[in-house]
Amino acid sequence: MNKSIRAKVACKYLVCALLITGAAACDKEGFLYDDITDESGTEYLVTDTITMNMSTAYLDSVPTSNLGVALAGVNNDPVFGKISATSYWQVRAFNGTLPDRAIYDSIVLLVHPKTEYYGDTTLTQHIEVYRVQEEIKRAGNSAFLYSRSSFATDPTPLGSREMKIRPHRDSIFKIRIDDALGREFFELIDKNSTTITNQLYFGRYFKGLALKPGANSQVITSFRADDSLNLRLFYHTNPGIPVQAYFDFPVYNTSLQFNHIDVERPAGSPLAALNATKKLLPSSEADKRLFVQPLTNIIGRIDFPYLHTFNQLSQFSKIMRATLTVRPEKGTYRYPYVIPRNMVVGIISNGNVVEDTLISPSTGAVQYGNLIYDPVFNESTAYTYDITNYCIAQLNSTDNSYRGLALLPPRGTGLTNFDRAILGDNRNTKSRISVQIYYLRYK
Repeated sequence: MNKSIRAKVACKYLVCALLITGAAACDKEGFLYDDITDESGTEYLVTDTITMNMSTAYLDSVPTSNLGVALAGVNNDPVFGKISATSYWQVRAFNGTLPDRAIYDSIVLLVHPKTEYYGDTTLTQHIEVYRVQEEIKRAGNSAFLYSRSSFATDPTPLGSREMKIRPHRDSIFKIRIDDALGREFFELIDKNSTTITNQLYFGRYFKGLALKPGANSQVITSFRADDSLNLRLFYHTNPGIPVQAYFDFPVYNTSLQFNHIDVERPAGSPLAALNATKKLLPSSEADKRLFVQPLTNIIGRIDFPYLHTFNQLSQFSKIMRATLTVRPEKGTYRYPYVIPRNMVVGIISNGNVVEDTLISPSTGAVQYGNLIYDPVFNESTAYTYDITNYCIAQLNSTDNSYRGLALLPPRGTGLTNFDRAILGDNRNTKSRISVQIYYLRYK
């Protein structure tokens, strides 16, 4: 058979193989395959039983600065634990002119809720505003501030408020600030003091603000951390008809605005074992599940320990296509908890450092999982990925060069909200992770 005819036959059988990918799974090590052989002795095979080691991986550091989001509040997640968030930022110095005969009125902090939240929004949100006592700065040569970073604040809040926030309807809230601070600012403005007009001096005098959860907080709210997050000082002028006006003190240096996260795992939870010493929690130790929530330092990890032996199946074989399907466990993503709309596949080292993002072989674009969402029955929800290039790259890997796959939301969303996923492993009867590898084998 000449090469042209053989190529056409190969194409025909490969298409057939893609359409009949119902090979039964088994638990043996390595691969299971069914033979489809053409006249040249070429076999067109598909396997869905490649050995996978699945685990929840612990991240040592999670950068949360310069993301444009201020997180504040507390949520008691029955699976992930009691989680609290505090936001820190510096304040811009005064820039303006105070009219003659101006009289101080009040000072408030303006906060603008975003549409993201973590927890039941019908419950109370209680947040407090504190003055920061230490300079907010990055450690050493670090480019970021992290979820573990924190700075001392005054023991008594400048102001607080309890309310219920409707994230899709409410656009602004005001938190009344202690008038002692407002009058202090006003007097400095009236004197045209460099303490409040020069950013360097002002930063030494007023180091920043922290938005913390109060004792009655039951939900974590996401706020805008741009110029709309600001202290607003109100005043009016006399004589004649009083005219009220204001000065704003917005966020300064957004690269230093960040969110601090505290986590207390539920008693008896397998997640409590994860820390800087124990960085991997096998799914076999977590009821056949792996967990994803980067803001609390955990992501999913999949390893293929026998992939590098694939070429030993025959003298010559070639991977044509490989797909990965990931399924959130049924019943774990009902209100008030949601799964990420996008979840990427990253390349992860043995030290749980995510080094790169897997791109699509066909488009060259980042893969976000092509989520199919089933909110009614919670049965067909799944993320799918093309991992062909990854599998090919790992064929010649060694212990030093081997890399696994990480499952996590993109940085822009995964580090600005608490969307989380509870995924079944390959032995989970409710929501099974699966992989299929289509390949040619030449006899």
